[in-house]
Amino acid sequence: MADIFISYASEDRARVRPLARSAQARGFNIWWDRSLAAGQDYTAIIEKELKGAKAVIVVWTQSSANSTFVRDEAGRARDEGRLVPVMLDQVQIPLGFGAFQAEDFTRWNGGANAPQMQLLVEVLSAKLSGREVNSGEIQRRRSRLGMRVRIVSVLTVMALIAGIAWVVNDFVRPAPPPTDLRAELLRLLAEGQLTPEQAIQLAQMLETGALGQTADARLGAPSPGASSEVATSPAPTDGVVSEASFDATASEAYRAAFTALAAHPDAQVRLAVAQMSQASTRDAAMQTLWTYANEHPDDPLRDDIYLLCGSVGEANNNPLGQRALEQATSLRSRDPGVWRMLSRSYQRTNRSGEAEAAAHVSEGVAAQNTGDNATAEAQLQQALPQLTSPELRAPVASELGQIAEQRGDFTAASARFSQAYSAREQVAQAAPDSAAAGVIEADAQQLVRALDRSGRSREACDRLRQAQEQHDVAAPDEELLQRCQREFRTRLRNDVQLAPQLQRRPIEVQPRITPAPTP
Repeated sequence: MADIFISYASEDRARVRPLARSAQARGFNIWWDRSLAAGQDYTAIIEKELKGAKAVIVVWTQSSANSTFVRDEAGRARDEGRLVPVMLDQVQIPLGFGAFQAEDFTRWNGGANAPQMQLLVEVLSAKLSGREVNSGEIQRRRSRLGMRVRIVSVLTVMALIAGIAWVVNDFVRPAPPPTDLRAELLRLLAEGQLTPEQAIQLAQMLETGALGQTADARLGAPSPGASSEVATSPAPTDGVVSEASFDATASEAYRAAFTALAAHPDAQVRLAVAQMSQASTRDAAMQTLWTYANEHPDDPLRDDIYLLCGSVGEANNNPLGQRALEQATSLRSRDPGVWRMLSRSYQRTNRSGEAEAAAHVSEGVAAQNTGDNATAEAQLQQALPQLTSPELRAPVASELGQIAEQRGDFTAASARFSQAYSAREQVAQAAPDSAAAGVIEADAQQLVRALDRSGRSREACDRLRQAQEQHDVAAPDEELLQRCQREFRTRLRNDVQLAPQLQRRPIEVQPRITPAPTP
């Protein structure tokens, strides 16, 4: 029986996983419902673990604040003096719990040694040892953490200014040294004559040339706020990505990823991001980001890290750039820019067949994003046989499966999702923490759902059972879970969680096909 029970809403499972892992890394004995084995009595096990725990971490989020189960578990922990509340979202904590200080994890980086975890460790240690929490020490630590956040906000702005200045002049092609405008901006910020918000506004003006600074036309930089999800830069022609197209795409990708990561809660990430703009520190900074991304598979900004490493690495002929772009294809399979940059990378390394295939994928997902599924399917089908790596075949097969599913062809969809799932399994066996392995739950759920809707429900239930045993996959919906258990007596866990990849790209639900009875 575990010492610490984590109470949370099932929708937040992916967000809670890093908390459980970090607490375990600090030596605590943790239980959360990922510990359930197939066939165990879900309700009885939870009741036993909740009753036996010495401390109950209640994770408050938008979802859990509305969960009857979480509120009930939190109420029992509160009444018995075992409550340790943690807040992942800025939410209105339910009535009856507002008097208990919730540790603010809204900006936590997922690290076991982060300041937020140090606060939590102090509280948990007190609960487990039966002593009173040292409120004075906790408050001092909170004050130091608040000061660090305020300092970080200023340093982030300075890094943002430096990074924007680099993308304006130096990202793809060498340019003259920075003008005194940037140095003056940093000086005014350091002296407190500018607020961080004012500095950001001035940096954006500098970027657009409003302060007399003009960008190198070869960069093809988009206007501020342009999205990297639907690329605006030139598309490849005849399977070839031009240097102008690459320059525009890489600059656009760099700016979007840099802006997201400049405010990352982990100091080593922020520092590495700032160092990417300096030639002397670039390679070491890229290695730092690469290592961090591989060691933190649940970081929500992991795709931005790979995008930053991919765009900068490829622009500067660093081999790590190609590896980062390959990782990014699993997390941003619908981003034409990722495939476009990867195509150029394969051209540079004399992998012409794969370069052509990546260019076709870029065109295909661009068409898919605009609703032109016929063109998308043709381009993706042309690309798939040329992709030899299972890491790249998986996202392409998955997109083809989604196209088939949208037109109601669940037989074709299940075949494509099966291809994607098998490819991801190959990657997961070789690299369990890779980006491709991290999205295997989405492939499994898509496969199970397509099999069920094509009339192969027994096979769907069997595949779900196998996926739960091998990859800890939750059922895609309650109705299918109940039918598997009731009609086919399939031993499954009683949890339902839609993978984030499916939540981001909802599809129109089609009715399940029921096969005609055999005579």
